[in-house]
Amino acid sequence: MKEQEFDEWLQEHEKRRPRTKMPPKVLKRIMEEPPLPGKGGLAPGEREEDFVLNYYKATEKFLYNYNSLKASIENMKQEIEGMDYREISAINYDKEPTSKTYAFYSITEEAGVRAADKKRLLEQRIKATEGKIERIDRAIEALNDTERQIITERYINGKQWWQIAYSVRINERWCREIRKRAVTKIAIGLFGEDAMPKDSRNTAVQSG
Repeated sequence: MKEQEFDEWLQEHEKRRPRTKMPPKVLKRIMEEPPLPGKGGLAPGEREEDFVLNYYKATEKFLYNYNSLKASIENMKQEIEGMDYREISAINYDKEPTSKTYAFYSITEEAGVRAADKKRLLEQRIKATEGKIERIDRAIEALNDTERQIITERYINGKQWWQIAYSVRINERWCREIRKRAVTKIAIGLFGEDAMPKDSRNTAVQSG
């Protein structure tokens, strides 16, 4: 089946398929950007297909770690709450700068500075991770219903292929094919034109 025929078949399937309620918003992801080969282009000796494949694998890494990333955000927020509680408790101590207690308060002030630095770092990490999750959410929302459900069931919910095939009423082989195309679309949404296969870029230029 040619690509155009497949797309037409998928569109027709979308119309006929019974509407199933999708799980709430999907997604999750990573603290650090995955190592992508020369973001400005191909590295010396690097093949185009390997370059694009790296974006594909990086996108899968984000999707597989979606739930863990979201959990990491909650854990960091909880850690900040604990730091705030300890800070409030420390303020309640009597702080008379007598000769006996001066050294003690110097130590606690130093510890307070370290805690403030750690809190800022945690807040920066939370913001960065939330921003990445939002990007993944937008990329997934751009998929059609079938693609979105397959991606959600496979990567977010960890379902087996036979379970996914039963859920979307498509055989496993086509589920895997749709998955590949959907991950490529998400990769483009996350990393831009560099993640597009060469043929797709040429087609876009010609159609423009």
